[in-house]
Amino acid sequence: MVFFARKPDPDKVSHITFHRWENGSWKHKDGHIYNEWILKRMYPGVIFDKPKDESNLIIIDRAKLNHGNINKSWCKYIRHFDPYLWVRTLKISRNPGPKPVVTYVSRQDARVRSLAPHIHDKFVQQMMEIPDIEFIIAKMEDMEFEHQFDLANRTDLLIGVHGNGLSHAAFMRPHRNVVEIYTPGWAFQWDYYTLSKMMGHEYLCIFNNSVCMPHMFVKNQGVPCTHFARVPIEPISAIIDQIKEEK
Repeated sequence: MVFFARKPDPDKVSHITFHRWENGSWKHKDGHIYNEWILKRMYPGVIFDKPKDESNLIIIDRAKLNHGNINKSWCKYIRHFDPYLWVRTLKISRNPGPKPVVTYVSRQDARVRSLAPHIHDKFVQQMMEIPDIEFIIAKMEDMEFEHQFDLANRTDLLIGVHGNGLSHAAFMRPHRNVVEIYTPGWAFQWDYYTLSKMMGHEYLCIFNNSVCMPHMFVKNQGVPCTHFARVPIEPISAIIDQIKEEK
């Protein structure tokens, strides 16, 4: 991925080109034009082509960074990331509502990493019993991307099983909350911890039925989750109580 600017200012990007992704394949996944939508929102006048002048380039190649393990490598740069600059560039709304908005990204129609039906149903029932919140069950794959983006803007607490749905943490206002759930057979990954912390979010990981604190991540890396009988509601309720205090 190459960004080209007329001036040496990252806020004045004029050209973006993807040398290794031919014929516009970088724009979308499964027919949804996510990447192009985001980049055009960030840089309305950007041109997607190969610039004639390549004397002023920033080249990003994840294959060259720690053998492609870019997510953990980015942990060391979390403190240098400005989530408010990201918010301004992406034009994320900053108008919180009166009640905590809790969004649960459901993966129940996915082929992998879904909750057992009885665990999913019990969790949803418990969440719906929590008073004075707006609880939303979101199937992101059924929503237009603009609606996904708007929902993330409103969300105070994002909950989901490990998967791409948690990437919406990038579209939330800074200093919100993320809960990531691991299911049996899947080892801890740094993806959404890193993304959450870069946005200033409080992050909680549920692994083997219990809360896994950050100091456990290295221990659990490469070790798959072995059992999962429920989504513990107590720590989630505590997060919601704190959000209510902040409101």
